Amino acid sequence: MNINPEFQRQLYLECSQARLIGIPLILGAVFTLSYFADNHRLASASTQAAMTLFLIITLLWGARQTMDSVVEEYRDRTWDTQRLSALSPWQMAWGKWLGSTIMVWYAGLICLLVYLIASDPGQPLFWPCFYATGGALLVQGLSLLLGQISVRQGHTKTGSTLLIVLLGVFIIAPWNRFASFAYFQQTTAVTWYHLRVIQQDFELISLLLALFWCSIGNYRLMSQELGIRTIPWYWLAFAVFLIVYLGGFLPGTSYPFSLMAFMVCISLSYIGVVIERNEAIRIKRLLTYLQQHNWRRSAEELPIWCVSLLLATPFALLLSVSEHPMRNLGSSFHFYPLPVLLLLLRDLALYLFFSYGKNPQRALSLTLLWGVLLYGILPGMFTLAGQNWLAALFFPLWADSAGGALVCALLQTAALSALLFRRWQESV
Repeated sequence: MNINPEFQRQLYLECSQARLIGIPLILGAVFTLSYFADNHRLASASTQAAMTLFLIITLLWGARQTMDSVVEEYRDRTWDTQRLSALSPWQMAWGKWLGSTIMVWYAGLICLLVYLIASDPGQPLFWPCFYATGGALLVQGLSLLLGQISVRQGHTKTGSTLLIVLLGVFIIAPWNRFASFAYFQQTTAVTWYHLRVIQQDFELISLLLALFWCSIGNYRLMSQELGIRTIPWYWLAFAVFLIVYLGGFLPGTSYPFSLMAFMVCISLSYIGVVIERNEAIRIKRLLTYLQQHNWRRSAEELPIWCVSLLLATPFALLLSVSEHPMRNLGSSFHFYPLPVLLLLLRDLALYLFFSYGKNPQRALSLTLLWGVLLYGILPGMFTLAGQNWLAALFFPLWADSAGGALVCALLQTAALSALLFRRWQESV
């Protein structure tokens, strides 16, 4: 029987005798306490304790394990050796995803077993277990994604990254649903594109879709780490999926849908430029392939943030010719789609400017600092001083007309593009 070598290696690292014996002993002590709390039987207290422990173990410990499975390799200087192995990206991804959490699931299965035994007969046991397991797999997969992104940016300390994961867990995890059977017995419906779907069924389908896209993301990042060329079709497909998925919750008019699609593309552009490997030589290769009309190689070198930016352009044009009350959000703040698109291009140029510098690891922090200055401090300072035209120069959405906002945004974008071009020439 051929076992994934990476999965087998993780088993050797994680499955120690102390853990195999200690985990059941600790969990046994906890469930003994809940057994006495339930008047010498396994009942509601044991059920809640089992599911709570399952969530804590699989979400918190599992997230840490999957993230460290990549970061520790980089920290111990063994990551380059793994990148030269003959393993496929999918073997490497799921080997780390499931192998590094083998003891997590060992403890989690014990908790689920107690949960099943302690639950009352006739309760819908499958759906709570399926929901909890799928949610744990999703959080662990996202942690693996963040681990690969951290390694790509040269960050070997997982503290801040793990804090983001834990914050997301506590915000989005529906802690009280898994231990409450009433949630899985309700018939509340969700309207999506005029279709009425039972809420828990819709959420379970959404969870499976999230797991699918998380797997695709891990595969794509691992492919890049192993030096395998891929076309960014997945990023385009993911953007289209988000637009279609979120569009089902909006009213039937075209403006809210176009606005939502525009914001999705903008968000993905920001995310894409952060997670992408921004190398000056890559842009040179892209330009060379374009001059040679080598379209496949050009697509392989195309940064994913370019895909989001190109997809946002038609929605910006459509919003610009549409009239809607949402365009004016106040007496001084306006929504001008084309200037917003140019501001996005300016921010991307600013991030790439720092990425091509001597310390690319500081590109994100420096971009955020300049973003605070350009979006908040400088416009606010000039507004308080009564110089509204200077405030609009730095933040074009405060301009009184779309033309003025477009000119201000063009000036900023042109200035940053010129600086970026000079930095790029120096880098290559």
